[in-house]
Amino acid sequence: MLETIHPNMLALIAAFLVAISRTLYQKALGRINPNVITALVNGVSVFFAVVFYQMGPGVEQWPIQGILWFVANGLVGSLFGRYMSFVSQRIVGVTRTSIVMQSILVWSTGLSVIFLGEHLTTGIIAGSLLIMVGGALLVWEGEKLQKKIPLTYYIVPLLTALTFALAFIVRRYGLAWIPSSPLGMGISTGTATFLMTGILCFTTEETGKRWNGGGISIAVVGGVFNAAAALCFWGAVQMGEIVQVVPINRLSVLFVIIFSWFFFRKEEAITWRVVAGGVLSVVGAYLIVIGK
Repeated sequence: MLETIHPNMLALIAAFLVAISRTLYQKALGRINPNVITALVNGVSVFFAVVFYQMGPGVEQWPIQGILWFVANGLVGSLFGRYMSFVSQRIVGVTRTSIVMQSILVWSTGLSVIFLGEHLTTGIIAGSLLIMVGGALLVWEGEKLQKKIPLTYYIVPLLTALTFALAFIVRRYGLAWIPSSPLGMGISTGTATFLMTGILCFTTEETGKRWNGGGISIAVVGGVFNAAAALCFWGAVQMGEIVQVVPINRLSVLFVIIFSWFFFRKEEAITWRVVAGGVLSVVGAYLIVIGK
C-alpha cells in the first residue's frame, strides 16, 4: 500500500504523525513515569510492526545479513542514540540539544553521498540548509540560552545527531537485504525494547506515577501514531533518497510547535522566531521537492 505513495510524501506524513505522538506524550508525562511511556511506546511499535507485516506480502527469505543490519539499527538508533540524547539534554539542556540536533541534516547528507552514492542538487542543499536554520529558530529561546556552557559539552549532541544519521544508513543496508519496512521496524524496535527493558529493571528513578489509567491510555494512543509514523518513514527511507526524506521529516519540529501552541496555548507562545522558522522550513521543503 505504501508503495503507491511518493517517498517525500511519506516522510511528510511521518513528520505530521510523530508530532501528534509527541504532543500526546507531553500530556501523558504529567501522569506517568517516562520509563513506563518508553516501554508502552516500544511495545505498541513492535505489535503494529507484526500486524503490518502480516497484512503485507511478506518476504520469502530472511538473510542473516539483513537481520543483523536491522538489529544494528536498533542498537545504534533506538538504544544508543536515544541514550545519547538523554545525556545531551542533561548536560547542555533540551533547547540547545534540539538546536544542535539540526546538524543531523548535514551528517545524513554527507553519509548518504559517501556510502549510498546519492546525488545532491542546488535545491536539495538550499532546502536542507533552510530547514536546518528554520528548525533552530523554532526551538530557540533567546535570553534563556545565555547561561555559559563549555564548548566541549556540545560534542555530545553533535555525536547524537551523527548517531541517528548513521542509523539511517544502517537501515538502508538492512532494507537492501530484506526489502520489508514492517519486518525491519519490528526487529529494530524489538531489539531496542528487549535491551531497554533489561536496563530499566536496574534503574530506580521514580519520577511521576508509575501507573495511571488515563496516562497509560494517552501514551498508548501516542504509541499508535508513533508506530504509523515509523512505518511511513521506514517506507520513505526504503523507496526514496535520504538526502530528501530526512530533511522533509525534520518538519516534525514545526508541527510539534503548532500542536503545542494549539493544545498548550498558555504554555507555548508564537513569536517572530517561530514564524520565521516555520516559513524557512516550509520554503526549504519546497526547494527539496522541486530541486530533486
